[in-house]
Amino acid sequence: MVKIPKREIDGFCRAPGSAIRAVLIYGPDQGLVRERSNLLLGGAVDDPRDPFRVCDLTGEEAARDPARLMEEAVSLSMTDGRRVVRVRGMADSFAPTMAEVLKLPTGDTLILVEAAELAARSKLRAAFEKGKDTAALACYRDEGRDLEAVIADELSRQGIAADGNARRLLVSCLGGDRMQTRNEIAKLALYVGAGQRATARDVENAVADSSFLSLERIAHNVSSGNLDDLDRSLERALANRETPDTILGAVRRHLTQLELVLGLKERGVNEAQAMKAAGVVHFRAEDALKAAGRRWNAHLVHRARNYLFDAEAQCRTTGMPDATICRRALFDITRAAAGSASRRH
Repeated sequence: MVKIPKREIDGFCRAPGSAIRAVLIYGPDQGLVRERSNLLLGGAVDDPRDPFRVCDLTGEEAARDPARLMEEAVSLSMTDGRRVVRVRGMADSFAPTMAEVLKLPTGDTLILVEAAELAARSKLRAAFEKGKDTAALACYRDEGRDLEAVIADELSRQGIAADGNARRLLVSCLGGDRMQTRNEIAKLALYVGAGQRATARDVENAVADSSFLSLERIAHNVSSGNLDDLDRSLERALANRETPDTILGAVRRHLTQLELVLGLKERGVNEAQAMKAAGVVHFRAEDALKAAGRRWNAHLVHRARNYLFDAEAQCRTTGMPDATICRRALFDITRAAAGSASRRH
């Protein structure tokens, strides 16, 4: 297998070189898989839509008719330049046939295979990792500096800027899928307008259907005792097919952070150090925890977390509608938060 350093992957995709006969692109970030696949296709042929130069198959089509894949792999180009045979969504079970395809005299044809996440012992990976003229590119979800770089690149491509809080919010709610990251920033650009500077509020409004932002808003409403907005945010999340179990888990994780912060403060740790120890890195989460700290103590948060654990167990075992269990648990805790504030004043 031709080993390609991480920093050189994009350059390789834009110009794979004639010595490479086949490339496997796989991983949990399917948006990045597709982005790199498109780069490779564009690097190998002048017009990716040219039917004489490009054969596009699905994994299901290749599995139903392996002979066709083999025929396409050895077919000569009817025009000048390379041919590309792309197979999208290949399963690991197709590995034995793929190994046979890679033994064929494919000439100047580039075989381009897209797959989902593959284990280290995957036979499909092994088929590509054994060859001297093949490559396997893993596509993991963007995070940390890689995600920041992707966001900065897409902001520049879209012709907009973003202030520090907006960038931090984008980092916290994007990164699961490269294509989705780019699409969400494109939406943000349409929202603020070309040449404008986005704020955190703009991100909240333009990327409002982001799973992270939706769950975060629900959790913050619960801990702050905001019943009215909880109703709206919860209904929106359920309408967007967030599962009650996922929602309950997000709120429980938020309360776990709150319990840790409060417990540390009660032992004399200052607020900034307590936030850092609890792993709070985002400004909106920090603001929400500070506000919640004026309503709760560690003991009450612990009881609320146990209540959520019970609700999650009920979702799995009682047969009652999950949405009903979720709604009841969250509103009970939110009312308790609202009531604790009124008792303090």
